[in-house]
Amino acid sequence: MCRVNLSAEQQNRLSRILSVELECARSLAAILQREHSALKSRDPDRVLEISSEKQQAVEQMQLSGRQREQLLASLRVAPGSEGIEALFQANPDTACTDLWRQLGEIAGQLREQNEINGGILALSQRHNQQALDILCGRTESRNTYGAKGQHHQTQSGHTLTKA
Repeated sequence: MCRVNLSAEQQNRLSRILSVELECARSLAAILQREHSALKSRDPDRVLEISSEKQQAVEQMQLSGRQREQLLASLRVAPGSEGIEALFQANPDTACTDLWRQLGEIAGQLREQNEINGGILALSQRHNQQALDILCGRTESRNTYGAKGQHHQTQSGHTLTKA
């Protein structure tokens, strides 16, 4: 159980950090939606452009997360969700509680959208590989994984043309 009583200054600082983190998460959600549209329309230039934006948003979110963790550490609160939730239980009237709840909700949405986008990308890559296999005359292509998760690809076939 956390026994830290937040001062008004500490609450304001935590609120600012969580607000920035929430804004970064909302920005990342919009970027992931644009990425989804670009992936569905098979626009590789747009996907590449968006991936750069996405990287910047993720880095900003990580910075805010580190600032939050540093504040928690200075308060001698355990890191991560457990620590901050214990802090909010000890300080139930703080406005930060709602920001944290919103951040948790959007984090779930981000995870889901990222998995969807990753699935679209994986499917597209698989289709591209199959097309290349056909063009190169490879009639069989078996993708397998070794005991340590390393990718092995075995192929057999023939070329379609000779020079």
